[in-house]
Amino acid sequence: MRSQADQLAVARLRAVHEEHQFYGVRRLALRLGWSENKTRRIRTLAGIVIPSASKKHRTRRGGKPEIAAPPNILQRYAVFKNEARPRDGMDYGRMADSGGWVQDFTYLKFQGAWYYLAVVLDLKTRQVAGWRLGARHSSELTYEALLDALSKHLPPTILHSDQGSEYLSYKHQLLCGKLEIILSCSAKSSPWQNGFMERFFGSFKQELGSLSHFEDLSRPFEAIALQIHYYNTKRIHTALQTTPAAYAARLHKSPDRVFTEKGMPYQKLCNGV
Repeated sequence: MRSQADQLAVARLRAVHEEHQFYGVRRLALRLGWSENKTRRIRTLAGIVIPSASKKHRTRRGGKPEIAAPPNILQRYAVFKNEARPRDGMDYGRMADSGGWVQDFTYLKFQGAWYYLAVVLDLKTRQVAGWRLGARHSSELTYEALLDALSKHLPPTILHSDQGSEYLSYKHQLLCGKLEIILSCSAKSSPWQNGFMERFFGSFKQELGSLSHFEDLSRPFEAIALQIHYYNTKRIHTALQTTPAAYAARLHKSPDRVFTEKGMPYQKLCNGV
């Protein structure tokens, strides 16, 4: 029979699992203030199993880029576990201190059609800074996601993406030039060079779940908005040991500022772009 202490611990863990159904051992341990060994033991007693994400990939078919791909500026901040085998992983610590944002988009299926979610992620705070959902993966979609991010946050020093035509547009180049943002791109066929976005989308899509049970597009849009809010404000990020929003609040006295370092409002800088 379980001890009374174990019964109470199982009840506590199940209560946290009810709110955060995809938390693994590390996040559960952080949330409960337990060791990982204890958390693993109590989770086993509770009979809780976290489903693994299915890996489904679609080939991206973009148009022709309007501008040449810039070099990978973030690469200088990466510390690889093995320089000869970059796929084996890297230490992201220095990259998070680059002042950069990363961006990418993913595919979501709804009622037999593909929709595209473009996301901009702040490397330092891991917050979703901006996003847009659309029926086409175009430079317009990714540009609107970037505008969404810039409307709420100070401009980054670096803006990194892959070499998709969705990001290599004149509009991106012109806007980033005005805001003194350095564009950066991963090398071709090197998804690990944008590892932050790869990991984000892997977890995000698993926790979002299927959109097939919704009847109209407004409901998936709402579900995505709620999931992003959950990710930013309630979900513990293991690297930060708190939520992205709580971590950002520690870094910035006034997180709602929309002014550049030169004091010029974002709206004025973007005028005419």
